[in-house]
Amino acid sequence: MIIVIGGGPAGMMAAISAASSENKVTLIEKNPSLGRKLLLTGGGRCNLTNKCGAEDLVDHFSKTGDFLRNAFKAFDNEDLVRFFFERGLNAKTEENGRVFPVTDKASSVLDVLKKELNGLKVKILLNKSIKEVLLGKDTVKGVSCADGSVIEAGKVVIATGGLSYKVTGSTGDGIKMAGKMGHRIVPVRPGLVSLKLAGNCPRALEGLSLNGVKLTFRSGKTKFVSAPGDLLFTGNGISGPVTLSSSARVVDWMGEGREVSVEIDIMPLVNTGDLSVMLSRKLSSSPRKSSKNILRELVPVRLADILLDIAGLRPEKKANQITAKERKQLAALLKGLRFDVSRSDAFEKAQVTRGGVSTKDIDPRTMESKKIKGLYFAGEMIDIDGDCGGFNLQAAFSTGYLAGRSAGI
Repeated sequence: MIIVIGGGPAGMMAAISAASSENKVTLIEKNPSLGRKLLLTGGGRCNLTNKCGAEDLVDHFSKTGDFLRNAFKAFDNEDLVRFFFERGLNAKTEENGRVFPVTDKASSVLDVLKKELNGLKVKILLNKSIKEVLLGKDTVKGVSCADGSVIEAGKVVIATGGLSYKVTGSTGDGIKMAGKMGHRIVPVRPGLVSLKLAGNCPRALEGLSLNGVKLTFRSGKTKFVSAPGDLLFTGNGISGPVTLSSSARVVDWMGEGREVSVEIDIMPLVNTGDLSVMLSRKLSSSPRKSSKNILRELVPVRLADILLDIAGLRPEKKANQITAKERKQLAALLKGLRFDVSRSDAFEKAQVTRGGVSTKDIDPRTMESKKIKGLYFAGEMIDIDGDCGGFNLQAAFSTGYLAGRSAGI
């Protein structure tokens, strides 16, 4: 008997993988239904994976990414797309290689997984919480449940997720279990999270999106420059893919008590000098135009108004009245609109959990614990986290597949 704890993407794939070898598998989920978090991913559309080359997947993860090489070798992004295709669900690729089901519905993904579980006769226990994993001498014996029942098993896969999206029941239970059983736990922090900014400007820009910007984060003499990406202003800060993928460094800095600022390069393809020349030509060719109308040719209206306000320029000031100093100031703002970062969003709004069960205590070839025979880990509860764009869900499916396959041997 194999028990899988957790009915998310990693847990469901682990159960499917283990049952595919004709093992008796029981999947235990504390919620009244499977895949609650899965239904929220990709804005409800489910960003399944990313179309990047399979050999490039690891490069989109943090410093523990190498741990995933075996899992991706066992079940990579092409395998995942094929898995759903063979079960009647096609996928489509969108901007930046993001892969979604053609239905644009996460429920379609969940339906395929549930149908496969049923077809393989996986026993599913809902509304059932696990109290602890029962151990013999350094080996698994089964689990004890919160209702007092005991289920015996020779193999247990824990795939209970992290702490992100607590509304779905993610409370880090599996991480706590692993710690009690002697595994090292890397402190958990929110990952892929929006950032709060000081001042009133973000509220005035709420809902505004900018494409292809670069972010430079600074803390003392240390700086981090993002790759180009899309940014979204929220009511009190910034979000969007470029922010989320950069947030890990910022969260760590702020966790150390450091002050952090961000500079938004609105036009990263043009250097400051060339931008100043471009502005000069625009001003010269339309001398009677207002500074507001000139700037609105380059950036959205609300952002133009904010930039003029920061520069101390009257919106109605004519182009031929703008001095060389003011022109250079506008160019500098377009290349580095600066804000102080006050904090990040909390776990409730984070897309993933960083930290968790240390990869040093897990065999990357099998996902089995190095401390307890017959115990396996999968998914977000492991100390792995990746970029925005389908990478974290791919890691969940891959580690779940490998853990289930290994447990089923």
